[in-house]
Amino acid sequence: MELRDLGEFGLIARIRNVFSSTVPLGIGDDCAVLPGREGFWFLATVDSQIEGVHFQASLIPPFFVGRRLLVANLSDIAAMGGIPRYALLSFALREDVSFVWLNEVLQGVQEEASRHGVEVVGGNLARIDGPAVLDLVLLGEVERDRPLLLRGNARPGDWIFVTGYPGEAKAGLILAGRKVLEEQYRGLWQRFFAASPRLDVGRFLGALGERIALIDVSDGLLQDLGHILEESHVGAILYEDALPVSPLLAQFCEKEGCDPQEFVLRGGEDFELLFTVPPHRGEEIQEEIPRRFGLPVHRVGEIVEGAGVYLRKKDTLVPLASQGFNHFSRKE
Repeated sequence: MELRDLGEFGLIARIRNVFSSTVPLGIGDDCAVLPGREGFWFLATVDSQIEGVHFQASLIPPFFVGRRLLVANLSDIAAMGGIPRYALLSFALREDVSFVWLNEVLQGVQEEASRHGVEVVGGNLARIDGPAVLDLVLLGEVERDRPLLLRGNARPGDWIFVTGYPGEAKAGLILAGRKVLEEQYRGLWQRFFAASPRLDVGRFLGALGERIALIDVSDGLLQDLGHILEESHVGAILYEDALPVSPLLAQFCEKEGCDPQEFVLRGGEDFELLFTVPPHRGEEIQEEIPRRFGLPVHRVGEIVEGAGVYLRKKDTLVPLASQGFNHFSRKE
């Protein structure tokens, strides 16, 4: 059996079976949860930007490569309702990499770190003969008196919400590939190059003291919802008429002849938050997140018994394949 047969998430499941753990939460969520200082849990996560996989050096300015490297990790901390604290860098680089390019990457990391109070405290450098590999470990913490916002917290009857407008980053990637910025689509371009981690929303949700399942939208809404469903052993119904297509994405897709709902469901790297809440807190959340943070939040469905994801089209339920970004091709 090869990795293409297992797929990324099949491989994670195999790795998870190999390593036993005594920590409060190990492999399987957005962050590992470890014992921390008095009154806090310690959060740990790691992510990468790999040349040719996550970015093309000719397509994305190095400053934004650095920003995205940290944002991907910050979004994991946000999905645990946590506070980011310290980062470690591990870069494998070719000898012919320009220092000017690398310095711009570091400046991107530093600007994002300064924005969110993160201190870069160490790391590692190594030579590689192939594409650049940029890894970042991020450490944070969350109060012990708050319930953990775990993927396994969803229950039948819960409402499903998502912040912002998933799908815009995918449109931004397409536009970036053309290397010519159309001014009318600047907002989509910015959503791809300069996504914002929703740390404030994660903190707000954690402070509610409720049973909330939370994940960041990095691989696509459908695929990331699938992780919640798998860990919670439940199914979901999404509402076709509630999928949050932004006016700018609708305009882009009308011009390009594409389906905006596909962008919403399967686009990745939006770094929005997808979460489930008990229905008695649903209306409050719909009011408070826009009021506090100026960020739209959309109720897109409900958790149900069973398994799988269905799209409700008027009176019909259509099964959806939860395919999104996967580092290894897989057999469905």
